Parts: sequence; C-alpha cells; structure tokens
Amino acid sequence: MFEYLQGVVSYKKPDYAALDVNGVGYRVSISLLTYNSLVVGENARLYIYNHIKEDSFRLIGFLQEREKALFELLMGVKGIGVTLALSVMSTFDVDTICDLVAADDYKNLKKVPKMGEKKAQQLLLDLKGKIKSLSKLSGSEKGKASVSYLEIEEELYEALEGLGYVKKEIDGFVSREELKGFRNIEEAIKAVLKKMNAKG
Repeated sequence: MFEYLQGVVSYKKPDYAALDVNGVGYRVSISLLTYNSLVVGENARLYIYNHIKEDSFRLIGFLQEREKALFELLMGVKGIGVTLALSVMSTFDVDTICDLVAADDYKNLKKVPKMGEKKAQQLLLDLKGKIKSLSKLSGSEKGKASVSYLEIEEELYEALEGLGYVKKEIDGFVSREELKGFRNIEEAIKAVLKKMNAKG
C-alpha cells in the first residue's frame, strides 16, 4: 500500500501520468485538474489512493492530501465508482465541491459527465456532514493563504454556542455570503459580536 509517490513526471496523459521513482515507472490515474498542474520532466509528489480489486490494483494520485480525502469520501457514495469520482474531481476543485454540498446544489453537480440527478442528490446526502472534515487540513495543504468558509462557519458556531447563543440567534447575524468574505475565524467572530452588541 502506497501513501504517496515522489519522483519525476516522465509523461502525462489526461487520464494518467507516469512517475519515475528511482528508476521505476509507476502508472498513476489522475484527474484533469491534476493533469493541468503536472509538468513533464519536473519532480512531483502524488498522494495515492490504492484501489484494490480481486483482479486489479490501480494507483490514483492527487497533488494534495485533501483531494485524496475528498476522493475517499466520493468512493463511499452509493453508485459512485473510480471513473465517476475522478470525473467529479476533473470538473470541480475541492473548494467548489464543498460549496456545492453546503448549498445542496445538485443542479450544478449534474454538470459532471454521466452524473444523473439521483446520483447527484445521493452524493449531496452522503457527503453532508462529512465534507467539513476536509477543512481540518492545514492551510499549506490547501495551497491557500485563507481558510475555507466552511471551516470558519463551523468554528464560529462552536465559539458562539460556547458563549451561550443558540443556532437560530447566530443565523440571524451572519449569512453564508458574509462568511465567504472573512479571511479567518478571528475576523468572523469580531464582526458577528459587533453586530450582536449593536443590536443588544
């Protein structure tokens, strides 16, 4: 079982890449977004999902651990296999998928090739409540200076509930659009408390 592979990208195609690790070439299935980021001749690290069946062993690689974590969640959805899971991750990046799940947006999710309405709704149902686990990975893993608004939302509600506020009260002071504008949890808490104090 591989956790990750690190080596030189020997060649790449839209659905897989060859990674040379100390003279051994590994064929790794990838998404289109990963394909666009890999550069032939350059060193790369791919986090590996080991897909093992009775008659085959397939390596599926991702540039970030949170991409691999999302893929694992997708593979747990009823009716979604490797091909469709990779298709989802070829169509949308991790943050966009998180947003679609948070908004129950099955219509945009149906833009994924061969993703019907029933499968899209099943995906949203299965990932709801699980998707926030992706935001617990470090900022360096995300490749972004700011954190996901889903992480801010989760921590904000936990913090304010700890102060004695109930969810219904918090909902009245902050919208999803506002949450997307905050760079970190400290900024969010400060802004919401200011609103609450002004009303009080």
